[in-house]
Amino acid sequence: MPYKVLLAENDKIAIKYLESILEDEQKFTVYKAFDGKQALDLAKQLTPDIIIANINLPLTDVTDFAHQVKKILRISQIPIIVTYTDGDEQLVMRAINNGITDIIRKPFNRLELLARVNAAISFAEAIRENIYQKERIDFHVDELNKLSLIVRKSANSVIIFSPDGELEWANEGFKRIYGYEFEEFKQRFGANLREASPNPDLSMKKFNEVLETKQSVSYVNSFITPSGQKKWIQTTLTPIFEGSEIEKVIAIETDITREKEAELTLLRKNKEMEKLTQELREANEKLKRQQQLIIEERKKTEELLDNILPHYVSNQLKSIGYARPRSYKMATVMFTDFKGFTKACENLKPEQIVSYLHTFFSVFDDIIVEHYVEKIKTIGDAYMCVGGIPLRNRSNPFDVVLAGLKIQYYITHLDEFDVEKKLPRWQLRVGIHTGPLVAGVVGKIKYAYDVWGDTVNIAKRMESACEPGKVNISGATYEKIKDFFDCEYRGKIEVKNRGAIDMYYVKGLKEEYAADETRIKPNEKFQKFYNSL
Repeated sequence: MPYKVLLAENDKIAIKYLESILEDEQKFTVYKAFDGKQALDLAKQLTPDIIIANINLPLTDVTDFAHQVKKILRISQIPIIVTYTDGDEQLVMRAINNGITDIIRKPFNRLELLARVNAAISFAEAIRENIYQKERIDFHVDELNKLSLIVRKSANSVIIFSPDGELEWANEGFKRIYGYEFEEFKQRFGANLREASPNPDLSMKKFNEVLETKQSVSYVNSFITPSGQKKWIQTTLTPIFEGSEIEKVIAIETDITREKEAELTLLRKNKEMEKLTQELREANEKLKRQQQLIIEERKKTEELLDNILPHYVSNQLKSIGYARPRSYKMATVMFTDFKGFTKACENLKPEQIVSYLHTFFSVFDDIIVEHYVEKIKTIGDAYMCVGGIPLRNRSNPFDVVLAGLKIQYYITHLDEFDVEKKLPRWQLRVGIHTGPLVAGVVGKIKYAYDVWGDTVNIAKRMESACEPGKVNISGATYEKIKDFFDCEYRGKIEVKNRGAIDMYYVKGLKEEYAADETRIKPNEKFQKFYNSL
């Protein structure tokens, strides 16, 4: 017949876990109560074999609950195991001092829980049959034979001690656990608990605790059998009274070696798992750092792409791996080149040449950005840019011409000319042409945004045919800007592979559209027209 277990517990998770452990054993029937009052009513009704109660039982304090159970003769000897968590230590001590059979800490260890429940039930059966009668049954030495008949087949060891700790009697289960006959054991190790215990300090501490508190206590000890096997033994010491005095102390001992070894194995595996978890955590942190570095490097790469390529081109390269070329019906191309650059630099060191070009081209960059013109590339001392790309607009002839005038003005007004330092006098040619072209990126490595078409070639010829210090534009560009800029017609000039082409020098904005005498800065009237484009 299954043992009846009453769970007095208000923690649903704990109830579910306890219920699953006990019912898996198939020898327990579980009944549940969710507060002290309900638990007491069920205990009266069912007479369970064991009660497992939460230290923080609602409605009735677990200690008061235990007192009420003890007052009722029929259920007074039911063992009560109290469950508790860290922080409940004071309540646990109070419960131990008031008749609780055993305690077990949450979260539960399945093996430990079953060992404690089995030990409590074994003890309760022995006591219920022959040791206790009514509320407190006197124990008599002449009844030991009857007790022996009941417990001799038990796998547990039952030992009777005198209040002085003398070993007086043991059942057959003693030999199954210790590997020695009872008398042989006493002769070998001693007849007193202080001598016979493998851990006398712990055993005597617990034994004295029983004598002082007159309550049951439990502890775990280890013992080496004659075959050299190490066994773990759980002992529950319970006082037996003669009137109000302790007559005997009974020890119910359970071999929990398998459970303990499983626990130790679990602890070892837990430590191994903790070590592995730590290694995985460290590896994960390293991976996160590497991922962060990859993200940062990718961000730098994307920023670099955005810096050297138009936004739509860099976006296409990042998303699909290539950029589609775009056609433009009208764009304006500008080339600049220094006259006799190679000869002018004969007396300069390479570092000086690069330094000068960097200074000049940085100013050119600032000027074209101000006028929404896209830089394409530099080749040696040549500088190329285009207006009207990558965003199409109708203002690109004006933008590029204004930028060309400002660039030429900057070069012609340099203060770098110094005869004593033998520095060259820099002279710049600027050529501009307006027409259709194609823009985009080609190749797989070292991406560069470039333009192609006849418009590019003609713009280069405009620069080649230009006098130093001038801005030379084609007839096509002139037709776009002639109403706002003062231009000097140069006539039709022969261009290599292109025949004769109309060319004009741009002197500056017409006075009515100029903001100052330099005629390179537009006034509000021009700006109003420009905004309408």
